[in-house]
Parts: sequence; structure tokens; C-alpha cells
Amino acid sequence: MQKKKAFTLTELLIALGIIGAIAAVSIPSLMSNINNRILASQLKNNVVGIQQIIDEQLTRNKTNSLLETDFRSPNSLLTEANFSVAKICPAGQARVGCWNITEDATPYKWLSGGEVRMNDSLTIKLKSGALIAYYLTTAGDVTYEGVKDRVIGAFDIDVNGNEGPNVIGRDFFSFFVTDKGKIVDKYYNKSYYTLNMKKAECKGNAFACFGAVVDDGWKINY
Repeated sequence: MQKKKAFTLTELLIALGIIGAIAAVSIPSLMSNINNRILASQLKNNVVGIQQIIDEQLTRNKTNSLLETDFRSPNSLLTEANFSVAKICPAGQARVGCWNITEDATPYKWLSGGEVRMNDSLTIKLKSGALIAYYLTTAGDVTYEGVKDRVIGAFDIDVNGNEGPNVIGRDFFSFFVTDKGKIVDKYYNKSYYTLNMKKAECKGNAFACFGAVVDDGWKINY
């Protein structure tokens, strides 16, 4: 009778070792990609929600200026009337109360690893867990499609709240809003800024991270 060939125990152990080595290299990268997709999706959902609030405010107040709506001040905007609020942290108490930054808690970090000092402005925690702060700013004028506009405010957002990684460009982003209701990144008036330039500046600028994600089709690829 013909003998049937089989793997020896040594051969099986070698094969398992190779598979384990490949898994050890590929699984962390795979998990990182999955997490980035989830965070990018959460960012998009929150931005879409804020855009809906913008449109609703302009329509309700019969105006084309956000400064004539609740966007005229954080106290008017960051309320249960506009958001599904789980917790409100007043200015001066938000860093500890909402962002959970204390002497013992891990602070937010840049992609480069350096620590970030968060603003202590009025912040709300949504029922979804996201943290949102809004503040007025006069960052400059912007022209798009022949329309003259100007930046009036900015949002800071942690899309998954107090859960990690608490890294700028991963779960934390910043973006501007204009008086006519556009959501824009830092380079709203600099058309020459490429996606790669925004990715490079993301290491130290939360507005650049937002622009990179949007320009890349709501993907975190940096």
C-alpha cells in the first residue's frame, strides 16, 4: 500500500510560528486602520449635525447671517435647544469637568507626541459622548464661488469624548464657521494648500487635521 505523507510536528510548529509573526505585524496596523475609519465617520456625523443646526438657525431666524442666530455666542448655541446634551461644563470648569484634564489624567497630545493645553471655554458633552466647544473668533475674510464671507466662530470637538486616544488629528479636531454658514478649515482662503501640506501641518494644528480629513474623502490617512 502507498504511504500517505503528512506534516511533521516540527513543520507544523514552524508554520504556526510564521503565521504568528505575520499576525503580530499586520494586526496592529489593521486595528489602527479600523479605528481611524470609525473616528473619521464619527467626525463626519458630528459635522453634518452641526451643519444641520446652522441651516436650521438661518431658516428659523430668516437671515443669511449666523451672527443673527444662536451662533452669536457660545451661551446661546451650546444648549439643549440645539444639541442632545448630557452635560454642560461652564467656562473655567470645562478643562477638568468635560475634557477630564487634571494633574493625574493623561493630557491631550499632538501626533508628534507633545502635550496640548486645552481651552477652558464653555463645553458640552453630548449623549453620544462627543465633547464640543464653540467660541467666537475673527479669523479673517473668505471668498468662495464669488461670495464674500467671513469667519465668525470655531469649534473644538472630541468625537468620542473621554475615550482614547485623545490625540489631535485622531479623535480631536477644530474647524471654523463663517457668517453665511459654511464650515471651513484653516486654509479657507489659501487654495494653494494641498492635501499633503495639510497632512504635514496636522502634526501641530487641529484645523489642518480637519482639512486633511475632509479633503481626503473623510479618511484619516496620515
